[in-house]
Amino acid sequence: MLSQERQSQIISILEKEHVIKITDVVKKFHVSHETVRRDLETLQEQGLVKRVYGGAILTEGTPSNPVSPRSGGHGYAERRAIGKLAAGLVHDGDTVLLAMGSTILEVAKNIRHIKDLTVLTNSISVLNELVDSDVTLYLLGGHVSSAEHHMDGQLALQTLQFFNVDIGFVGAGGVTIETGVSDYSYEAAQMIQTMLTRAKRTVLVAQSEKFGKNCFSVACPLNAIHTIVSDNNLSNDYIKAIQEMGIEVILASAENNG
Repeated sequence: MLSQERQSQIISILEKEHVIKITDVVKKFHVSHETVRRDLETLQEQGLVKRVYGGAILTEGTPSNPVSPRSGGHGYAERRAIGKLAAGLVHDGDTVLLAMGSTILEVAKNIRHIKDLTVLTNSISVLNELVDSDVTLYLLGGHVSSAEHHMDGQLALQTLQFFNVDIGFVGAGGVTIETGVSDYSYEAAQMIQTMLTRAKRTVLVAQSEKFGKNCFSVACPLNAIHTIVSDNNLSNDYIKAIQEMGIEVILASAENNG
């Protein structure tokens, strides 16, 4: 079976079951755990699934037929526009903290050219993006999450205490006015929470579809964020409620992002 066919069937299963385990895919298709991880990583890069511990869940709004990796998948245009706009908040000589996530990666792609920039990250994807640039790069050590391609755990959290940065960018699995920022795992939420304490200015980058959702683990209340960068599909009710909390809202237009 070709990988594209197997990935299409994985999406079909997720549409019915909402969650899939790596072990179940291994048994069903008689492939290795590594093959399944690669499949899920490919689907996550396309924006079709979200990796969680031991498996994956379906990304909200995923179409029945997966798109090609080149097109970027569901929500890619929004993530790209958000990342480009958020990168405009970074200036020459800044120290920057980049968390993990596909939208954060889009921020990283747009700051390579900034002069005298120092970046601290726990994301292997961000590391790969910036390692051949002129950016001074620091990678947080710790437990390597093979599912999410980032570092987490107590060692990474402790290492963060040695740094202060000008601006910190974090993502989210869900955002609500009442609960704040949340994510799919406790470890990811703890990293977000600690990262926010190390930055003078905190920026949340999140697609509009993340708003109104609460995920498993709470990272921080919304008032821990100074600026939110989202796309222009964010509802007026949310924009108003966020602004009333004194949080800056910046909206990106995917249509105008060339």
